[in-house]
Amino acid sequence: MRTRVIDRTRFAGYRDRAGEFFLGMNDEAELGRFNAAALLGIHAAIALSDAVAAHKVGRRAADENHATAVRLLKDVCQIAGVDPAGAKRLGEIVSRKNHVAYSDKYVAADTDELQRVRRDVERFFTWAYRNFGSVRPELYKEDDDGES
Repeated sequence: MRTRVIDRTRFAGYRDRAGEFFLGMNDEAELGRFNAAALLGIHAAIALSDAVAAHKVGRRAADENHATAVRLLKDVCQIAGVDPAGAKRLGEIVSRKNHVAYSDKYVAADTDELQRVRRDVERFFTWAYRNFGSVRPELYKEDDDGES
């Protein structure tokens, strides 16, 4: 498993990129560009996984094979004592990347598969924010009164 050591404070850049891709996923879906939405969602999940790993262990996956990001996230979950369900979901998300990005079958409709990618990405974000709250953007953190 190839990983790269990075300064833990750089997690915010990965977190912010993940958020931008996530918003792009939703915008593209609204505009009817469903393949673009799914691919942005996949990249959002990968970037958020990098944010979690960077923050918790000061590493990020360095392989073009995104299965490395999944293995690293499983290791982070074990270290942090967190249920690795999100790592499994990340694996399901990245397993669809080649099909969404490179399949010779272009899909111009919002298919069940593309909807499932977006739904899984939303669930992955929920899992990551719940279990690794430190990577949650300030916008979503509770204020001083305990309200969000």
